[in-house]
Amino acid sequence: MRDRVVPLCLSVDKSKANSVLRALRSSKLLNDEYKITRTGDTVLIPIKETGGETLARLLEEFSIVDCNPPRRRVLVNTKMPSMEHLGEVVIVRRNVLDYITPRDLVDRIKAVYPRVRAVWIKEETCDSFRKPLLRLLWGEEIREVVVKEYGLLFKVKLGEVYFNSRLAEEHRKVASMIKHGEVVLDAFSGVGGFAIHAVALRQVLVFANDLNPVAYELLVENLYLNRRRLRGVVVPLNMDTRDLVGVLREGSVDRIIADLPHQSLEYADVYEKLLRPRGVLHIYVLSKLSENIEELVLEKFSSWSLECCTSVLEYSPGASIYRCDLVKV
Repeated sequence: MRDRVVPLCLSVDKSKANSVLRALRSSKLLNDEYKITRTGDTVLIPIKETGGETLARLLEEFSIVDCNPPRRRVLVNTKMPSMEHLGEVVIVRRNVLDYITPRDLVDRIKAVYPRVRAVWIKEETCDSFRKPLLRLLWGEEIREVVVKEYGLLFKVKLGEVYFNSRLAEEHRKVASMIKHGEVVLDAFSGVGGFAIHAVALRQVLVFANDLNPVAYELLVENLYLNRRRLRGVVVPLNMDTRDLVGVLREGSVDRIIADLPHQSLEYADVYEKLLRPRGVLHIYVLSKLSENIEELVLEKFSSWSLECCTSVLEYSPGASIYRCDLVKV
């Protein structure tokens, strides 16, 4: 990228700034060298001078302007790790402490997010509920946060449920694929990321199921928090996904979302029974980069039509989480 005397900023209405920030961060378009500034109801977000599909989509609604934001304080010889930013809380993986000291990590985070009140270390993900084991590195012991995605509110109890703030754009993208009038099963719904985005955009019926009782309670609460923005209906369920075949009619579902990357392939028989012919399955699978993700999925769905597999999230240096879209034949 050629150096500029005056940096570029995306001029955004303050009501949409959070969703734009998430999109820019996930596409690596945010220029972290400069601070985000605000003038009245307008937020100026520094961006890198690059193109790409995300920026082109944003430019349909917003404009690029020359700006003069203050530079952030840069800490030399310090790598900024991948992290989850949940309002006033930041969560980073334990392995980041292999190459950065706790003090330098906290200083770097506070330089980028000055309003952060707590930094947690994610030691591991444990049990079948994918609950993160967290250790407080710095700040207040905040265990409950409310996260905003595209104007929707999600209450999260840290350490009690699985939630990944980097999936906000993925939630919206899949919800945008759903058509009015569909019956959708969110088989591993968590606190409602996919389900609530879907009914906020479309007049659909979503069965949102999660075995974790805390996730189920938060799903119900998040439906209430967003009640004025919902166009469709969500039926919350707290069951083992395998037991859904005794509750829902065979072939009664138009679309299934299966976001359980470590185990989603183990429920192929459930998807087969519940999905109607020509129905769509969005299945999330953890795969090593050395593996062929298409072959891995087709071992379980040999008679289905595999539309595509898309990398959604880096899980580790040698593995990623993919979304594979299939059509039942």
